[in-house]
This record gives sequence, C-alpha cells and structure tokens, in this order.
Amino acid sequence: MNLTEIAIIFTPLTFLPGIGMLIMSTSRRYIELINQMQRVFQQEQKYTQHFFSCQQQRLRMFKWALTFLYLCVGLVLLGSLLGGITISSHPLSEYLLLSFVILAVLSALLAVGVLIRESFVSASLINEQFDIYLD
Repeated sequence: MNLTEIAIIFTPLTFLPGIGMLIMSTSRRYIELINQMQRVFQQEQKYTQHFFSCQQQRLRMFKWALTFLYLCVGLVLLGSLLGGITISSHPLSEYLLLSFVILAVLSALLAVGVLIRESFVSASLINEQFDIYLD
C-alpha cells in the first residue's frame, strides 16, 4: 500500500471530529428541549397551540439532524473500512470510497440544513414569548 492509498483511506476520517462536535451540540440541545418540555408540563401556566406545535417541530428536527449526523459518521467509517480492505485488490475501490464520502457529506449538509431551520423555529418561539410577556 503506497502513501496515496493510505491518504485516500484516512482523509475522510478527518471529518469525524467536526461531525462529533455537531452531534454533541445537537444532542445537548435535544436533551435541553426535552427537559424544558417536562418543566412546561409540570407548570400551571397555559401555553399557546403554536408554542406546542413549534416545540414538536423542533423535536422532530433534532431527531432528523441527529439521524443524518449518525448516518454521516457511519458512511465515513464504512467507506474508509471498505476502501482499506479493497484498495489494493480492486481497481474501483477509490470510487467506492469517494461515493461513501460524497454520501456522508450530503448527509452532513442535510443535518446542517435541518439545524438552520430549527434555529428559525426557535427564534420564532422566543419572539412569541416576548410578545406574550410584553402584552
């Protein structure tokens, strides 16, 4: 195995720390939202239907973002593993690895898109709470 082949196998793995940070951040926000909803259910205060539908939407978005991020990690690992096993013996293994990396990047981009959308939903909830508080 030459240096180029080793680089092809290990380069995708360099994405994992960044994806891991996104997973940790998203998981923390997901747990924070669940805890917030548990506190809301224990309070006597009434919330609007819009508030609950937005919170449900946020829960779904966090779930999908985490799913796409986990898929990204799996694709990177699987691509590197299969690339490492087959790179010396199969001429198409570089394309196989590249295909997995492209799918992983697309999965990460989907997750980022979902998280951006979630931030807008979260901002609308904050604005709604300000409006209620100021009235």
